[in-house]
Amino acid sequence: MEKSWYLRFSVVVLSAVIGFLCLWPTLHDQGFLPAPEWVRETFTGRISPGLDIRGGLRLSYEVEIDTYVEEQRNRRARDILVAGGVLAGVYTEEESQNLTESQKRALEEKVTVDRVGSDRIRVTFADPSVVKKVDRNWVREVVGELLKIDSRDEAKGVVTLSVRPEVVERWRDTAVEQAKKTISNRIDTLGLREATVIGRESDLIVEIPGADESAFERIKNIISKTARLDFKMVDSVGARQVFTSAALTEGVTLESEQVVDGPAGQVVAPYLVARGEGARERLEALIPTLELPRNRVVALGQIEGAQEGWRTYLLVDEADVTGEDIEDAFVSFDTNAGNRPVVSLRFKSRGARAFDELTGANVNRRMAIVLDDRVYTAPNINERISGGSAQITLGRGSYQQILDEANDIVVVLKAGALPAPLRPANEQIIGPTLGEDAIKAGAMGAVVGIGLVLLLMAVYYVVGGLIADAMVLLNLTLQLAIMSAFEATLTLPGIAAVALTVGMAVDTNVLITERIREELRSGKSPRAAVDQGFGRAFWSVFDSQITTLIAGVVLFQYGTGPIKGFAVMLMIGIITSLFTGIFCSRVFFDLLVRGRNVKTLAVG
Repeated sequence: MEKSWYLRFSVVVLSAVIGFLCLWPTLHDQGFLPAPEWVRETFTGRISPGLDIRGGLRLSYEVEIDTYVEEQRNRRARDILVAGGVLAGVYTEEESQNLTESQKRALEEKVTVDRVGSDRIRVTFADPSVVKKVDRNWVREVVGELLKIDSRDEAKGVVTLSVRPEVVERWRDTAVEQAKKTISNRIDTLGLREATVIGRESDLIVEIPGADESAFERIKNIISKTARLDFKMVDSVGARQVFTSAALTEGVTLESEQVVDGPAGQVVAPYLVARGEGARERLEALIPTLELPRNRVVALGQIEGAQEGWRTYLLVDEADVTGEDIEDAFVSFDTNAGNRPVVSLRFKSRGARAFDELTGANVNRRMAIVLDDRVYTAPNINERISGGSAQITLGRGSYQQILDEANDIVVVLKAGALPAPLRPANEQIIGPTLGEDAIKAGAMGAVVGIGLVLLLMAVYYVVGGLIADAMVLLNLTLQLAIMSAFEATLTLPGIAAVALTVGMAVDTNVLITERIREELRSGKSPRAAVDQGFGRAFWSVFDSQITTLIAGVVLFQYGTGPIKGFAVMLMIGIITSLFTGIFCSRVFFDLLVRGRNVKTLAVG
């Protein structure tokens, strides 16, 4: 036989062996065929039963896109402020890289930047003549093509900028995609490999098959955490004006503490406190009524040792160091506090420099460590911290509660922050669509049905039927192997697609075998009959399979959820059917007819 046949035969054998090895660990996990340890370690992919087969948890979230757009706008507002200082002559462009405190104070007198709505910026210059310098080219140099000039008032020295509509749409898509990736990373960290995350416009759907109901609360908590980590300075002096003038509501009291606040020395810093059930909610309702100075925000922190006690902090709204500067996060233990669990942070090189500069410029002031708008700690900076590391001291609770909270925080910090908060839209605990008995009965029916088809093929087409049977089994093995390799989830629609493609694989082999029979009846030799049979059947098989493949592509493009799952399995099945039906079966038919003395071919 020619060398090309040996090459093709090697491809078939290699495909079958690799396909079986990929599928073997799944068979082992399901208790069908024990696999050696080296197979399980080498081929780590598994097929996981879907939500409709095993039951589980389905969570729907809406990504708060406007918050993401506002955050992106705020970053550009800071760039506009610094560039506006250069334009107004407060400092040079080189000096703008590292502003001193005196330059920052001079900037506040010459340029102010206000954020209007969620996508606009209003820049006011003390010298109205500077407005003439603000043109499209200047905006492009500062923030690229993200912002456009809405209006200019040279008399008042005011320029209004807004985010371009096409940029807003791009940010929306980016926010959903980033949220999807972040949640997937968090789920992987939890070891929930069979979970799936589906993005749909501004919504995210998380499906966790077979999850333990007792673990649902922890899963939901970890998924929904924004994990926005900020290091912000506490404004103890400004707190006197903000909190002492607050209109207190029922259950909220005004307290104070003696703290050191930089050049001001010892100051009395007031804060609002709420205790008991619903304490945090009462303070959150009061915050919008407070009159805050420019560039200040109020955050809440839990009071150590108090039952359901929360307090307020007045913070600088901009954070020089954020979670994006974190290289690693891990749980450690504070030996000075009885080995209490804490979250230790290690900064990237840029973050280490920023943290060094932040602490060096704010000695004897307090710095709040804020995670998801909650102040975990607000320690006093006694000296410059140059080690590139920090700690988050957690709140009250038992040792195990604090340890669990520390582990959860590490999970979300390592997986990254969500680009925007998630708003829960729907939550379902779903039972299996098919009961265990129905699944077993269905599996048995499928096995019996496939067995009868294979038996009929072998009886009716004899040797040709045996080759067709082998190709059908190889096709099924390759389909499931591809699912294992990609750790796909097997759902009811997926099972339907597998059954459909098995039928199409049988149909492919029937077409080819019938063509060969026709050629043999016309008096051709077995070798010529195989050549002509495959040649004439090829386009009939190819056309029918490609037509179905196009339908699968359309279903995948425009379908959602179960329909997409069906489409994916259908497309995989068609590709494997073409490979096994045309390429692999030809190899075995060639084996039968390549001999010089072959006079007959048993195809029924």
